[in-house]
Amino acid sequence: MLPAPLFRRLDRARLDATLTRRALAAAPEALDRLVAAHDRFRAAGGVAEYAAGAQRLVDLLCDEFVLERKRVVVRDAPRPHRRRGGRIVYELHGECRKDGAIALYARTAAQERPVAFKSLLETLLHEFVHHHDFDAFGASVHCGGFYERLGQLYRPMKTWGER
Repeated sequence: MLPAPLFRRLDRARLDATLTRRALAAAPEALDRLVAAHDRFRAAGGVAEYAAGAQRLVDLLCDEFVLERKRVVVRDAPRPHRRRGGRIVYELHGECRKDGAIALYARTAAQERPVAFKSLLETLLHEFVHHHDFDAFGASVHCGGFYERLGQLYRPMKTWGER
């Protein structure tokens, strides 16, 4: 359990507007490469180029937000999940450990198909925000502020794969 003052800081915090604008302005090339790598993964499989595209975007975000770079691992495996009564009740899209890499799962849990680009992007940015929070606050929890910080990055980028 987090101390109440730390939770309040996490809940109220937003990304720095200037750094966010700079990151979004620098992101198009990295996003184009990630979309292309995602399309090739959907067509032929193989995650090396996919992982390189995700790594490029995370490196750019880390540089713009002045964070230590974080390694990205894309696993060509279905998302870990639990079933109850034949239905999926839990599904892990990715993870970011404080002292580890960002890990993403490239295939859906039930049918093991490649995940949609928007889902991959949201998961990648979600894990990046955890990395940001670990660096800025020493902790990261899902609260209103966390999802607001995620939205500051995801909302402007989410339609990129539809272009």
